[in-house]
Amino acid sequence: MPQTLTTSTSDRAVVKAKILELNRLALEADAQMRESLKINNTASAYVWRDRRDNYNAESKRLTDWLNTPPAPAMTPEEIRKRLNELPYKIQYAEKMLAEYQRVNNAAKINEWARELQSLETEQTRLSNLSNTTTAAPAPVPVPQPAPAPRPAPTPPVPVPTPRPAPAPPAPVPAPTPVPAPQPVISNGNDFITLVADNFNTNGNQDYAHNAILSALLDGKYSTSSISANDPKATAYNIIRQQNGSPLYWIRNQTQSQTLYDRLPVASSAEKNRFPAINVNKLRVGQTFFIRDCIQVYSGGDITIGDLIIIDDTVYSEFAQDFDRLVNSINEYQRQRGRTYRVFPFLRMAHRDAVQLIPGINDGINQFGGAVMSNVSVSGNLIYSDGALQGIFSTDGAFRNLHIRNNYLQIGGEHTISINGMLSGSIMGNKDINNQSLADSKVALYPLRLGGGANIYVLSFSNNASLRSTDVRYYQYEAILGVPASRDFRQHAIPNSRCYQNVDMLELHAILKRQYPQTPQQWQTAMGELSKRGFAQAVS
Repeated sequence: MPQTLTTSTSDRAVVKAKILELNRLALEADAQMRESLKINNTASAYVWRDRRDNYNAESKRLTDWLNTPPAPAMTPEEIRKRLNELPYKIQYAEKMLAEYQRVNNAAKINEWARELQSLETEQTRLSNLSNTTTAAPAPVPVPQPAPAPRPAPTPPVPVPTPRPAPAPPAPVPAPTPVPAPQPVISNGNDFITLVADNFNTNGNQDYAHNAILSALLDGKYSTSSISANDPKATAYNIIRQQNGSPLYWIRNQTQSQTLYDRLPVASSAEKNRFPAINVNKLRVGQTFFIRDCIQVYSGGDITIGDLIIIDDTVYSEFAQDFDRLVNSINEYQRQRGRTYRVFPFLRMAHRDAVQLIPGINDGINQFGGAVMSNVSVSGNLIYSDGALQGIFSTDGAFRNLHIRNNYLQIGGEHTISINGMLSGSIMGNKDINNQSLADSKVALYPLRLGGGANIYVLSFSNNASLRSTDVRYYQYEAILGVPASRDFRQHAIPNSRCYQNVDMLELHAILKRQYPQTPQQWQTAMGELSKRGFAQAVS
C-alpha cells in the first residue's frame, strides 16, 4: 500500500489487487465461520467472523483511498512552512544515517540515505517554487479515479450473543496500510498536549506508545465498553493488567502442547493465503495481539512447533484508533515546528511473534545471564506487515537452541535475532514463498547483562574445574547454519560497555550478594569483577 496519496498507475494497480485479495479472503472467512456454526463451534465462529470483518474493513479503507481525489497543490504559505521544517528533518536524517553507518547496518543505511535524498530533493523543488516571481498557474484538475472494487459483502452473522463488531484499522508507514484519518486538533485537548510536550523532550517512542495504549484501554476499549464475548477481550485485558504481557505464556512443555491442542487447525483460508507452504498440520493462533504473541519464559526443555502466527492487528480498529491519536500528536508537533514524530502502530516496538526469556536459576535471572537450554522453535509460520519481530531474544543465554524449518515474513528489522546464543543451530528457515531465508534476516549478538544497562559479554573465562558439559560453563560455539558475516557475538556494540574473558561464576557470586537494580549498580558490579581480574573491559 502506498504511504502517500498518488495517482501512479502502478501504485493504484497494486492497491486494486490488494482489494481483490482481501475480498476473496473475506468470503473464505465467512464460509469458514458458517462451517463452524454448523458444528456448534462458537469459539471458532467468533474467530472467523472477526477475521472476515477485518478483511472487509481493510478493503473498504483501501477503496476509500482509491476514490479520494489527489491533494491540491501547496499554497505559498504551506510551502514556506514546509521549507522551515525541512532543515530539521534533513539534520535528523543525517544523524540517523551516521548512526547506522557507525554500526554498519546496511538495510538502515539504505533506508536513511533514501530518506535524506528525498528530503533534499523536496527542499530543492520547494525552494525553486518559492523563488518563482510569477504567479503559479491554477492547478489542472485531475480526473476523479474510477471506483475501486467494492468490498466483499458481509452476510448476517448468526453467531450467539451478538456483539458490536469493531471496525478495523490502518497503520501508517509500511508495506500495505494507509494513514488513519487525521483528527481535528484543539488547544483544549489536554491528553494530546501532555503527551506531545513530554514526548518532545527526548523523542521516546515507548513513552508515547504506552500513553496511547493506556488512553485507549481506559477509554473506548475499557472493560465496561467491550463485551466479554468479544474475541479480542482477552488481548485487551492482558495489556490492561500489564503492558508488556504476551497473548500466550509458555513455561513448560505441557503448556506448549496444551496451546497446540486447543488452537484450530489451518483451514482453506490459510492454505489460500500461503499457497507455497503445506499448512495442513499447523494450528492457527489468534491474529490479534497488542504486544508479544508468545513468550517462552522457562529454563528450557520445550518445543514450540507447528503454529501459525499471523499479525492482523495492524488491520484492526484498535490500531486505527491508535493511529488517530498518533496523528493528533504529530499534528500538534508539526504546528509548533517540532521535529520528533510518534511512530504509528505499524512501527510500535516490543512486539515479538516468539520471545525467548530464560527463567530464574539459582537466584540469577535473564539480566544476569541465566541460561535456557534444549529449546526448539521449528515448523512455525510467522507473518506480519508490521514491525513484528519474528523469533527474538535480547536477555539471557541459550544453550542447545534450535530454530529450524520455520517460514517467516515480517515488516520489522529482526526476523531471527538472538543475544547470548551459546550453542545450537539456525537452519532450514524460509520465507512464505518457500525460498531460503536470506542471510541478512538472521543475526546473533553478544550476551547482554543488566537489560537497559547495555553491558555486553564478548567472550568468557571458565574455572579450570568446570567441564564443558557443566551447565555453569559458558562458551560461544559455532552455530550451525549461521554464516560468520551474521555472527556478531564477539563484536563490540556501539554506545555500550563491552567486556571479554568474563567469569560468569564469579559474576553470579557478586550478583547474589546484592543484585543490581539500576544501570549504575550494574556498572559498579562489572567494575568490581574487573578489579578482581575476572573480566576485562573492551575500549
